[in-house]
Amino acid sequence: MAHRFGKELSRRNFLTGAAVIGAGAALAGCSSPAADDAEVSAAAGVDAGAGAATGMTSSFMTPPKPVDESSITSTVDTDVVVIGAGVSGLCLGARLAELGADFKVFAAGAGHVQRGGSFHGIDTSVQHAYGITNYTPDTLGKRMKQEIMCGSSLMDQTKWSKWVNNNTEAMNWLIDKAKSYGMMVVLEDGYQDEDGLWDFTPASHNFVLADESKTVANGGIFSSTVDFGALSGASLVNDMYQHEIEQVSSIDFRTKAEYLEKNDAGRVTGVIAQKLDGDGKGTGEYVRYNGKKAVVLATGDFSLDHEMMKVYCPWVVENGMLSDWDLNYDVTFQFGGVMPGDGQKMGLWAGAAWQKTPNACVIDMLTGPYHKAIGNVDTINLNKAGKRFMNEDTMCAYSALATLQQPDHEVFYVWPVEYANAYEEWDQFGSTIANPEDGVRYPAYRSFTSESIVTEWDTQVEGKAYVKGGSIKEVLEALGDIDVDAALETIDRYNGYCADGYDPEFLKNAKLLLPIESESGVYYGMKVTAGPDNLLGSTGGLRTNVDMQVCDKDDKPIEGLYNVGVMVGDMYANTYNFCICGHNLSATCTTFPYLLAKDLADMK
Repeated sequence: MAHRFGKELSRRNFLTGAAVIGAGAALAGCSSPAADDAEVSAAAGVDAGAGAATGMTSSFMTPPKPVDESSITSTVDTDVVVIGAGVSGLCLGARLAELGADFKVFAAGAGHVQRGGSFHGIDTSVQHAYGITNYTPDTLGKRMKQEIMCGSSLMDQTKWSKWVNNNTEAMNWLIDKAKSYGMMVVLEDGYQDEDGLWDFTPASHNFVLADESKTVANGGIFSSTVDFGALSGASLVNDMYQHEIEQVSSIDFRTKAEYLEKNDAGRVTGVIAQKLDGDGKGTGEYVRYNGKKAVVLATGDFSLDHEMMKVYCPWVVENGMLSDWDLNYDVTFQFGGVMPGDGQKMGLWAGAAWQKTPNACVIDMLTGPYHKAIGNVDTINLNKAGKRFMNEDTMCAYSALATLQQPDHEVFYVWPVEYANAYEEWDQFGSTIANPEDGVRYPAYRSFTSESIVTEWDTQVEGKAYVKGGSIKEVLEALGDIDVDAALETIDRYNGYCADGYDPEFLKNAKLLLPIESESGVYYGMKVTAGPDNLLGSTGGLRTNVDMQVCDKDDKPIEGLYNVGVMVGDMYANTYNFCICGHNLSATCTTFPYLLAKDLADMK
């Protein structure tokens, strides 16, 4: 699997089965087929949705007309209807199956989808096996306080509290189940921040097969070759979940939800869905799914719908971060827009309000010669005017946001070959710590040594991602589109800061003030333009309470309607910052579905 060094390694194809965005597949849906456009606009909460333009009418707020009853060729009656077959929907289904509940899962894709590989765990059995016993709910006060600050105290802190206090049980359940299917559960590297601000203990759990050539495990549920990279975890987990579900109930794939149905009391009672053909086209054959207890939306993000993004994430659109992808419910991952917000639309049409928090997007700048798993390239960062614009010692999400504020969204990195010796290890995203049982670092995403990193840089030069030269000026000229004279002055001044051990401009930690000087006369450089290749997707959507009930503009739950996964509202604010790696898969896609399954199974 390719690592994330050069942009020539297409990020759109990079994360097969990957993402922090973890939810599922399906739908263009609607509420009760009754509401007129005025009612829909009010229910959709343009006035309630953070970032929405008051009074704006958008086409996504208009529900489709109800289908003719003669087109509904079958009916499925069950207690719980789960729409979406991503990590969150399948987790919910697998737990419902284990609890003996009556349920049905369906999705628009041809099979389950998965994104990401990191599941954050608190005080888990795996951490104990690694000798980590000090990462517990009662030690996370500082970390939670910091995250709330990073989100400007906008996100729903009750959900974060629920995650902290219940994650151990949920993750241990997942770990035990995964091990029973022949998976190895490993821990990714933690993070050491020189200023002590973003230090965190190894807590991101990944699920891999111990044998790189192993393609079949536990009776053949893993039907295809499993990528042994760091981002295969969700794929294996979803294989397991699907197998668990299909032992008691088949999953209806190629079935796209069209709209929700409500009774006269306003309770969501079910969903009308259309069967799709092999090309993903509607067949005109419809199914009514009746959920006696609940309908649960687990349909993923809304980043593929440009109109929704203009309303709820306008700054992302204004910065040119969206790609013009065709809708594909089978896509496992792509940058620049993933899913079309079908579940969010269905909820709005059913009377749900939009979340209160401005929608955060998942954006990163994880490229170039970075040496910490989610860190920025901490050599000098220049804009096209040849000026520094931030403290380079930061997280990949924050460096991306800072770069977006620069002319043409460009950042330029320059470093000497001696930079390779600054760190003993160059950890790539997903790098793991040594397994205590055999001392091996699984999976293949391992750190580069100071010796091997130069070979890697030269490989990137050959691939045209980096440039190489015998002087700083030569490198800058080869990069192009930068004020070379101004950049040389900035670098000379920066080298002075390195000699003094003090950065008066941005107060960068002295340990990271490494001079851009080469005794051997070898320099490297890279230019990155932030854009669609840096957008992993959107988060949130429907207003959601701590019990995963979808709510109206008065915060009153809409009876019978729930959601899980990345579409859970008010979970993130400002940006998904990666400071708690694997948080979304851990919280909204594992812990919350795990707990909701018990609530629904026990419901009378």
